[in-house]
Amino acid sequence: MADDAGLPLNAEATAPADARNLVPICPWCSATLPTADAAVCSSCDARLVGGADVEIPGVTAVDPALLAAAAAPRKIKRTFGSLLVGNDDEIPLPSEAEMPALARPDADVRREIIRLELEARLASLKAEVAARDAEAAAAVTHDAPLEPPETEEPPGRD
Repeated sequence: MADDAGLPLNAEATAPADARNLVPICPWCSATLPTADAAVCSSCDARLVGGADVEIPGVTAVDPALLAAAAAPRKIKRTFGSLLVGNDDEIPLPSEAEMPALARPDADVRREIIRLELEARLASLKAEVAARDAEAAAAVTHDAPLEPPETEEPPGRD
């Protein structure tokens, strides 16, 4: 009896499942089938028995319309400007009114640009030097040795 303690009380539950006791179910929707040899599921109308020669466009075969569209030549946009314009036409040349906006700045403007860049670079370097000086000053105050505590000399040493 001690050996039977781990076994379930129902002896049928321990017996292997018999093939005639299995309930057939649809592999697509898991609905119970009326018979094991049903050709079509009564719930989802899935074809359960049939030849492998059945072609369903988009499921078991590529849709012929998609194959035709993939085989058709495509227009390729070749320039970045055509992406902005939206068609494959060539980008028109600038008009006479647009030419001054595309021209290189004159010498005075270029000199001013260079002067502003140099001032910005100088300000950046000065800020970097000030930051390094502040870090060095902070390191000196934190690393300063503490004064040793005053100790009394032991009596008897003269």
